[in-house]
Amino acid sequence: MLIDSSRGTVKFKVVYHGIAMSGKTTNIEQLAKASGLDVLSFDTKEERTLVFDFITKKVNLDGFTLSFSIYTVPGQSIYGDIRKMVMRGADAVVFVVDSSERRLSENKEFINVLEGDLKMYGKTLEDTPIVVQYNKRDLPDALPLDVLKEEVCIPGKKCTEAIAVQGKGVEETFNLVMEELLEKFRKMVG
Repeated sequence: MLIDSSRGTVKFKVVYHGIAMSGKTTNIEQLAKASGLDVLSFDTKEERTLVFDFITKKVNLDGFTLSFSIYTVPGQSIYGDIRKMVMRGADAVVFVVDSSERRLSENKEFINVLEGDLKMYGKTLEDTPIVVQYNKRDLPDALPLDVLKEEVCIPGKKCTEAIAVQGKGVEETFNLVMEELLEKFRKMVG
């Protein structure tokens, strides 16, 4: 979080984290579309994120301009070093879960990956604003929400449902993470 009180700006970095093909890029594409923004992407022929995707979303609130730099990380383990680089300076995380039953163990393992990525920068799951998004709720093999909440959860963190390809739950997820960041910001400035 970078605060410039003379200009009335606050900059936040939000990272969408999770397994490969869970819908991280689709989330920020939908956010960009809703706000008329362009997405900066580095992807492969298979349309998989190679480095990261990026947008900047601005919100005016209480006389401040809040600027959210929103990134995705590549979910493939081969790009672990790039993922760790993108996580540097993250103020908040949206952990995107693929609701498919066949991806359950990958999702569970990736919570440990997230924990390790945060630890590299002196952060923990507990002290980092995180929202868990259960995406792809429209899939025929999507696990029931109560099962996902039990199996793929981060205790004490808010969670929500989404069908990112349809834009459902995308803004709601971002609003939850924005609320988490604003709460942290308000505590800092008293």
